[in-house]
Amino acid sequence: MAKMNITHTVDFDKDIYQMFKKKNGLAPFFQKSGRRFFEYMYDNKLYRHFFHFMEPPKTSISFLRQLINSSSYFDNELFHIVFKAFLFAETRFIENYIPQNSHEERLTGHLISEFSSALGIIKKSFADKSYEMYNEKLELDFFYADLSSNKREKITGSDFGLIFHINLPDYPNEVRAVVFQAKKFKNNATIDIQQCRALKEFGNKGAYYCFYDMELKETSSPLVVQANRILLPSEDEKVKSKSFSRDEIFNNWDGGIPLSVFLTFNLLSGENEKYYKSFNNIWEASNYVSKDNRELADINPSKIFLVSLGGIKDSGQDIRNLSNVFNFSRFED
Repeated sequence: MAKMNITHTVDFDKDIYQMFKKKNGLAPFFQKSGRRFFEYMYDNKLYRHFFHFMEPPKTSISFLRQLINSSSYFDNELFHIVFKAFLFAETRFIENYIPQNSHEERLTGHLISEFSSALGIIKKSFADKSYEMYNEKLELDFFYADLSSNKREKITGSDFGLIFHINLPDYPNEVRAVVFQAKKFKNNATIDIQQCRALKEFGNKGAYYCFYDMELKETSSPLVVQANRILLPSEDEKVKSKSFSRDEIFNNWDGGIPLSVFLTFNLLSGENEKYYKSFNNIWEASNYVSKDNRELADINPSKIFLVSLGGIKDSGQDIRNLSNVFNFSRFED
């Protein structure tokens, strides 16, 4: 009997466009701050090859539709493919895991797992598009390290690190990294003052909060805020926490930035190092996001996700052996 070959495909657009119907994902942010995002792109010339003929969109939601449908807004067409994968992952995260109301560390694990799954789905599309652009099939590699083992759970938490390795023919070989502290919010987001100071010291310009919106209606994508932009009371004041209202988080571009948008337009596009830490190789970056500093016990990332756009070929990097950098404890009864 002849063997039947079956090809399974995933319709990204079907899942992504559910957010317009349910008004979740990127929709809440663009409804409130879409125009500001367009101005940000214009001011920073992130689409520098064609921005001069772009016209501001009539509505923020129409701009969001254009962003999803057209690669013209992106510095590189490969970034558009990766952006849709991140957005697809966020959509599934909101649909499947936010209603379960898990704690931050578990939610982070679910989110990064969805990122891994989505990037796995687009590997062929990424390679095909790279061949069309560069006459070479480039790899999309990724590595997920979960350090929440039996021996480390008391010193790890909801912190996680992301590393991007960019290795494209028309881009310099570069490694960029950021660290996050995850927090849930609904009507208000509350941060611990001491922990925020530790995060700023630990990560400097590469340190962020990632807020998970737990509102079950019109749920936003995870929102990112740079820790250095948060004004804290003086150390003389006996204040232990600081709260932000939902409106404050959504207020403008300097408030909460959707994670998929941040990763694509701040971490991948452009060369603005005020948004990340830059390194010569992935080993330096992995040390930055996973260093075990006992003086900063509240900041010990439990999960690390690395993405290589272009793969390790001719890059001097090797993410296949990256697990050697981390200490994974053996199973213990």
